[in-house]
Amino acid sequence: MKNNLFISCEIHSKAEKISDILRKICNQIQEKNFDMTKYSSQITDVGIIVNCYPDDYLLAGFGKPRKYISYQKGSADIRLPVPYIEFRNADEKTRYLMIVKNIVESVKVIQERCLKSKRAEFDGNLLISDILEKLEIDSSALENISGVLQKMPE
Repeated sequence: MKNNLFISCEIHSKAEKISDILRKICNQIQEKNFDMTKYSSQITDVGIIVNCYPDDYLLAGFGKPRKYISYQKGSADIRLPVPYIEFRNADEKTRYLMIVKNIVESVKVIQERCLKSKRAEFDGNLLISDILEKLEIDSSALENISGVLQKMPE
């Protein structure tokens, strides 16, 4: 089966724990065997790249958010930054939940863009539900978790 879901990261070296967390998440959700056609017949290739850089790197242009969907190619490339300081200061469980929240928020971006454009149907709610089920996480565990940097530094 083709790999239709790709989850990776672009991070500062001091946020290296993200790679370990993503490896665990990808194994649990069986990323290499994930079939996106269950969620959309139009958007079948989804890339989620978790970014995590300190403010000075963000100001220099690293880790900028990206919310790109190609309806013609049926692909999405979403890159949302994780709050660097919060991530570094968090305990292991919170770090894990921050990365899960980032993935969930990335899926929501795809769903919102598809709804707004009306050029593709995408069941992000089902995808989120399936991911959380495979990770054995209740959605309420993510309610007070900051997985996406709310404002870029100036």
